[in-house]
Amino acid sequence: MTVNDYLDSAALDELLEKWAAATNMIAVVLDDEGNFLSNKLGFSRNNIEAFGEDIEVDEVIVASVIGGPLDEDMDEEVVESAAQLLVMSIQNLMEASYRKAQYEETMSNFTSEIQGAATLIKELTAKSQGLKKIENKQNILALNASIEAARAGEAGRGFTVVAHEFGKMANESGVINDSIQKTLHKLDVSIRDLGDF
Repeated sequence: MTVNDYLDSAALDELLEKWAAATNMIAVVLDDEGNFLSNKLGFSRNNIEAFGEDIEVDEVIVASVIGGPLDEDMDEEVVESAAQLLVMSIQNLMEASYRKAQYEETMSNFTSEIQGAATLIKELTAKSQGLKKIENKQNILALNASIEAARAGEAGRGFTVVAHEFGKMANESGVINDSIQKTLHKLDVSIRDLGDF
């Protein structure tokens, strides 16, 4: 991310204009390649360059402030003090703009991830409903097998055991599937709550 991606140029220009009006000094902000980030405000390096300070964001030099007094007789200590205040203000502005841009990017990624998770939950819910249909069919087959085993009498006794186990398996898979559906519902509610955040 370059300084141009996050810098609030209007706020920077306003800060520089107010500072110039209050101090009778002029300053500009340049990016790390020497391009103007602020209004020039009549600035000329030939006649005004009493101070120059780098601006860092996340320990990387992203800009510099150059300026000086319009009155050549201005006290050097006054110039230095005013310059320090300006540099600190610009530093704070740039850091705040950078943090805001980072936050917005993080929130955008977070929102995208939430939407992806919500889509996955919907897919899993649909698949879980498919398992419920299979469970119902298993129960019907187990019931039919038990009926046929009872009709067969003594010869169908072994088949009765298989039908009973098949029914138990259908019930157990139903319990597991119900648990999965409840968990998916809780996840869905949590994801929606995060989406509202």
